[in-house]
Amino acid sequence: MKNTADVVVIGGGIMGTATAYHLARRGVDALLLEKTHLGAGSTGRTVGIVRQHYSLEVTARMALRALKTWENFDEMVGGDVGFVRSGVAFSTGHEDKAGMEANVRLQQSVGIRTELLDGDGLREVAPYLATEDIGAAAYEPDSGTADGSLACTAYAARARELGATVKQGVEVTGIRLAGGRTAGVDTTEGPVDAPVVVNTAGPWGMRLAKMVGVEVPAETSRHQVASFAQPEDFETPMHLVLGDFVVGHYLRSETGGLTLAGSLKDDISDEVPDPDNYNTEVDRPFVEEMVDCSIRRMPALERGSVQGGWSGLYTVTPDWHMIVDHVEDVPGFVIGLGFSGSGFKMGPVVGEMLADLATGQQECPIDPHPFRLSRFAEGEPLKSEYSYSIVG
Repeated sequence: MKNTADVVVIGGGIMGTATAYHLARRGVDALLLEKTHLGAGSTGRTVGIVRQHYSLEVTARMALRALKTWENFDEMVGGDVGFVRSGVAFSTGHEDKAGMEANVRLQQSVGIRTELLDGDGLREVAPYLATEDIGAAAYEPDSGTADGSLACTAYAARARELGATVKQGVEVTGIRLAGGRTAGVDTTEGPVDAPVVVNTAGPWGMRLAKMVGVEVPAETSRHQVASFAQPEDFETPMHLVLGDFVVGHYLRSETGGLTLAGSLKDDISDEVPDPDNYNTEVDRPFVEEMVDCSIRRMPALERGSVQGGWSGLYTVTPDWHMIVDHVEDVPGFVIGLGFSGSGFKMGPVVGEMLADLATGQQECPIDPHPFRLSRFAEGEPLKSEYSYSIVG
């Protein structure tokens, strides 16, 4: 393995592979290190929802910019990410209609193609939904879903073509400092000298940050996904993605006549899972809850069947927003962590931001300053308009 690089990127998920690509595109000698295989962490277990529905202007702008890459990935980057333009809607009850209206106005103001619908309007778009208790819905026809594993593979392949080195099965065991700044990493295949290290290790990222004395206020959280087989006569197998604030869950279609369901509630367990040893299966009580929620909103699923599911990890910050920053106390140390279950869709833009921070050359028009690590110590956490922090 090579023993020098301009930038070492740790972690082979969507953030790490996108960062390696953006660095390589700029002619930077980038080395991506992944301790197992690409997409082995949170990205490989994502449900892959690509949406633009956010209540902060900065995250709405990021989501819009990212969508341009997802929908034109082969042209802009190269490769297949399995993007499906299914449409996405977020629905709320009658009591929260004003808040939804405000968020739709915000999203429209930054250029997102979205519209406000009432329950009847949503049913016109998606006649398979029961919408009697829906007061308002934000519908964005351009959004949809993509595949996490395909995305990691595509970004890594293109990064290699542009000159980056991608090594799987290599674990970073230490981060070296010299004169108070990063000097490289120690790995299971020997040391690598590099003046810049980018930490995109997801649930493992907090441990890595501690190697250079940096405390990242984030913890892992296990989140589950239930899978249902649609009835054979279901007319719209690739239905829209629905984020349902009324019952607190989401639905998305999957190839093979499947529908996936998960929770939108931001309550997390007191138990912090070990990313190297946690239950990756789905719990029966959770599946039963998702059955009830899903049939309530999509009655045809009552004629379907349970197909199991899985669990993955979120890395959650106190304000449920990402940390994307060049750490001032450790020059050369860049972190992209804490995406709180909302990171996958942002990967194309976060990769740009992290490449900016690693090189000091700004190409991304969106300033990462709101996502600085110091905001927590400064008492300036980001505040979402939604009670469902997971949505942002």
